[in-house]
Amino acid sequence: MLFLYSFILVLVLLLLAEPPVPLQAKVETAEKLIPFDDGNIKYFGRWKLTEHDMRSYWPGAYFKTNVDGTRIQLRLNQPTHIYVQLDQGPVRSLIAKYQGEWPIQIDLAPPDLPNGRHQLLVAAAANASICLESLVLDWEAGDTTPPANISPQLVEFIGHDLALGVGTTQSLLTGFPWVVSNMMGIEHAQIAYRHAKLMNDPISSELGMASRYFDWSPYDFLNNDPWDFSSYEPAVIVLLLGQNDKLDQVDDNDIYTQTLLTFLKRIRTHLRYTSILILSEPLGDLVRQSQDAVYQLNDQGDQDVFFVDTTSWVQYGSTAFTDTMHLNDAGQDRLAKKLAPLLQARLSIPKKPLPGPSPNPSLPHDWQTMDVGEEEAVGLPGSVSFDSPHTFTLWGSGVDIGNSKDAFRFVYQALSADGVIEATIVSHSAFASCAKAGIMMREHLALGSPHVILGISPANGIFVQTRTTNLNETRLVKKLRASPPYRFRLVRNGSDFIAQASHDNGTDKGDDGGGVGDHPPPPPDKGTNTGDEQPPPSSTTWQTIANITDLFFARDIYVGLAVTSCDPAVVSVAKFADISLSGGVGNGFYSTSQQQQPYPTYPRLIHQD
Repeated sequence: MLFLYSFILVLVLLLLAEPPVPLQAKVETAEKLIPFDDGNIKYFGRWKLTEHDMRSYWPGAYFKTNVDGTRIQLRLNQPTHIYVQLDQGPVRSLIAKYQGEWPIQIDLAPPDLPNGRHQLLVAAAANASICLESLVLDWEAGDTTPPANISPQLVEFIGHDLALGVGTTQSLLTGFPWVVSNMMGIEHAQIAYRHAKLMNDPISSELGMASRYFDWSPYDFLNNDPWDFSSYEPAVIVLLLGQNDKLDQVDDNDIYTQTLLTFLKRIRTHLRYTSILILSEPLGDLVRQSQDAVYQLNDQGDQDVFFVDTTSWVQYGSTAFTDTMHLNDAGQDRLAKKLAPLLQARLSIPKKPLPGPSPNPSLPHDWQTMDVGEEEAVGLPGSVSFDSPHTFTLWGSGVDIGNSKDAFRFVYQALSADGVIEATIVSHSAFASCAKAGIMMREHLALGSPHVILGISPANGIFVQTRTTNLNETRLVKKLRASPPYRFRLVRNGSDFIAQASHDNGTDKGDDGGGVGDHPPPPPDKGTNTGDEQPPPSSTTWQTIANITDLFFARDIYVGLAVTSCDPAVVSVAKFADISLSGGVGNGFYSTSQQQQPYPTYPRLIHQD
């Protein structure tokens, strides 16, 4: 009886037990490990080879390979956050967590992945790193092959939140470095971290990019080794820094310039043949200091470093910005599209000069036009027409030119070093007493730029107004009761500016000695760039309205005509006649030829509208 019970018990256990796995099924579930140093895995960005794995610590480092089969897994030696793309399809965000045993194994393949060969891209998220031990593939079908369409050219992006795509839908992958690289079919590396500064902070001892760039990792808790610059040599470096370097003291301005200059020189000792593009911050932080550092390098013989003014590329407002320090997807995309032709020029073999702005088909010669200011503050779009190369009618809206932010219509050209603009305001139609029309010299094209404007308004008559630093409050220097027509003259001589006015229309002729007020000699005339037909002779009777000293702008600025309605719901109209430009006026092309100072033939400024 005991035997019978035992037999029944065994039979039940056999019936309840799972059937044995056939030999073929065991073969299909076996793993094939592809080690981290497999030659078909191509790494981009800063990676460090160790005895046990391949490690990245700068955000955005990625690798590419082709894999066969339906099983695609990673074995990792630490938790991480990664982005995965298969066959150039949708990007998925995956988090690898520690589950109680090492190594961590994470599945990259979706359930419906078809059999065959697949293109694989894995990138580290902005707040993570990858410690890759191996790929895990099918035993029989799994293998790797070199990825297709690998570009031999790599662009390195140095920066802060903007370079990481902070505030966009897919973070790194919708930031302008990834967008422009995908657009152009090139590889890239990102040397960036949140809130990055250029300068070291002597109070908190926090290191800036001037130090961290040369380390293998941006993190203080690691025993950082110096980065091995023989690992890769970028064809181009794009640097975007400045907005996080808050300069509280006047002397800090020169410190930033010297820090950037030293930083670029140190990069050059490692990368002799790399083109370097220094982008201005979109809202114009530290334009003068950045430009000064670049031009000092140029004057010392390094002609492969360029300053690029981006302040006209992306208009501030809800369409492109999430806040003053972050762009959304649309803003990042616009930044990438504006940057692409500049990268293409320096990636060409042989290298080509950087392209300047495209000619405006609605304006003569080198004139450009745009609405300056936050889009909501500008209100109605402005416009311009011209009756001759020296006569313009401007329609401009905007809340004002004043306080810490401007909103107005601007018609302008680039000005390098010293120069003069003259124009007669024939008429000015305005609904608001604070509406303004005048001639302006402006450091950059964002809403808070340092500037000098000499103009006329119903409230102040003739007025002179300045802003000394970016996004600072404006100051009314002088005002005189008057109404159009008046001829105005604005002279830049180094850090000194002279604002003058004449009640005649600029067509009278006379000797050079008569009149009221001072008569500063104009800079040597290098041509007006307003056309072959010359404007009428300048007025000979000038009254000096203001003599402004120690106003330090960048070497290359903008000069032109400005109109604001002081009400974004209406448009103010002003007619300017007999416009004359002289000095270092040009078309915005960057010239690397040696030029006589202080009046170069062409400004060394790049901007695009």
